[in-house]
Amino acid sequence: MKNSSITILLTAVLLTACNAGNRFQSEGGIMQLASHISVRETAHSYFVKIANPWKKGTLLHTYTFTDSVATDYRFNRNENTVQVPLKRVVVMTNSLAHLMVELGVEDCIAGVCEPEYISDTLIRARLADGTIADCGNSMYPTVEKIMELHPDAIMVSPFEQTGYGQLEKLGIPLLECADYMETSPLARAEWIRFYGRLFGADRTADSLFNKVSSDYNNLKETASGTVSRPKVMLDTRSGSAWYVAGGGSTIGRMIADAGAEYLFGDNENSGSVPLSFETVFDKAQDADVWLLKNSSSVPLTYSLLESDFRSYASFKPFKERNIWVCNVNDVPYFELTSFHPEMLLGEFIQIFHPEMSYPHLFYQPLAE
Repeated sequence: MKNSSITILLTAVLLTACNAGNRFQSEGGIMQLASHISVRETAHSYFVKIANPWKKGTLLHTYTFTDSVATDYRFNRNENTVQVPLKRVVVMTNSLAHLMVELGVEDCIAGVCEPEYISDTLIRARLADGTIADCGNSMYPTVEKIMELHPDAIMVSPFEQTGYGQLEKLGIPLLECADYMETSPLARAEWIRFYGRLFGADRTADSLFNKVSSDYNNLKETASGTVSRPKVMLDTRSGSAWYVAGGGSTIGRMIADAGAEYLFGDNENSGSVPLSFETVFDKAQDADVWLLKNSSSVPLTYSLLESDFRSYASFKPFKERNIWVCNVNDVPYFELTSFHPEMLLGEFIQIFHPEMSYPHLFYQPLAE
């Protein structure tokens, strides 16, 4: 997702995750790190509970995935039975579509939303030859096109207090993919194991996650030995407020894992809190590093940043030219980092500790 859909997604996360504070009490089973999903396996079925990220102690959805013939599907968050392995699905997010390619189950992608924001070359080639269909905007998908595809399931992203409109009435299983609400990088990545099981790619999924986890933990261990701990600030104002990620958020935890001090790390919130500029400036004016994300067609520069809001120039990273920017229009940030946090962690380590050598995949120094 990018542009309008990114804005909607990020706004939903910022405004609601801060109230989540939900640690799903797993019943054991396959998932060991994830907070919002429990997967229990039997000989022919997976029993899956997905916690409601916005209401502690409640469930968002309960599924039984079975290799037996499933009953007719009717949308029901209390209990739905879905036949697996899935053979044809419509995927609403580009991160999951890319993961399916990594798992070797790209043939199961019948349709995607917002293909203009997908960079994966295999998916783009199949979109071009019509093998994969364009199903429109992820927030307002083309229902008629989805019906034509006759998918086994639709992979959707849940939002607080919102439904899925006509999609709920199609008789096609809706699989609520709440991985983006996890508050730890590896907890989100562990959903790889769940997604793999939906497509009969258990071993591939477990192997991929084990590699991601091992690489992430090795990088974290390396960063823990660094002497310096630069102070880090994030993002910019949005309207009259500056949405500050809490220390319990994925990004807050990753900054700490990269051997740096996140200046709002003492806020244990797992989402973001709107603060005034004065509050942010009081705490972050002497930051060492400033990380920004934008989605503009015009490259961001120091002069454009200052012209947008003159007081940005008062922060130390602006004065000392240590601002780094990720333009999500130019790099597959959301496509890759969702299930590959080790890629972003390595880059953060290099930014915070320039003496260490890791590739720059997403962030670049802000130009003059």
